[in-house]
Amino acid sequence: MSKPGAKLRPYLSGLFLVACLILVLQATAARKLNVVETSLPLPGLHQIPQEIGSWTATGDMALENSVTEYLKPDEYLLRNYASPGRAAPVNLFVAYFKSLQNTYGPHSPRVCLPGAGWLVSSASIKAISVPGRSDGIPVNEYVLEKSGERILVLYWYQNDRNAWAEEFQAKLRLLPDLIKYRRSDVSLVRLVRPLVKSASETEEKDCIEFARNLYPSLVERFATTR
Repeated sequence: MSKPGAKLRPYLSGLFLVACLILVLQATAARKLNVVETSLPLPGLHQIPQEIGSWTATGDMALENSVTEYLKPDEYLLRNYASPGRAAPVNLFVAYFKSLQNTYGPHSPRVCLPGAGWLVSSASIKAISVPGRSDGIPVNEYVLEKSGERILVLYWYQNDRNAWAEEFQAKLRLLPDLIKYRRSDVSLVRLVRPLVKSASETEEKDCIEFARNLYPSLVERFATTR
């Protein structure tokens, strides 16, 4: 008797190879086409409101120069938000990249955080409801641990056209966006919150609620790049 899932392996391997082939073909086509992209204004991320729902900003921060040189965002926002009665703040990071033609683009927290010593305790993709989208948006949810500390991380990718969870989709969208819109901009949106309780359900609910309230402001900012 074959093991469960054994029949799916060739199918999944085939899908992986097809996806890889599409990425290679799109990258090659994009280089040969050398599409001149539309000159885009920056979205003005620092204009994201100081108050998000019941959360109030406690101050903006700057990335270290070495980190900025490594990530190479065209614009970014790094800001903490606190809320009365809640033990831990939410850290918001948004990095905007004008083009994926000549740069790698956003670096996935799925890679960066474990590289910084955090161990993945759980990982999933879930849909959260947001204003203006009946189907919600997909977000990555990670719980990570290091030296007795635990953090909750939510992140997704977004531009003025869509929002998605999987990093590779930005590359899959590259050629169609270049041809249709003459642009390939993308942003990484990341929320980090310390988990200070043994049960993280309340903190997870708070973080998702923050993301839900944040989303319209992101839509407004990215709309300015049209």
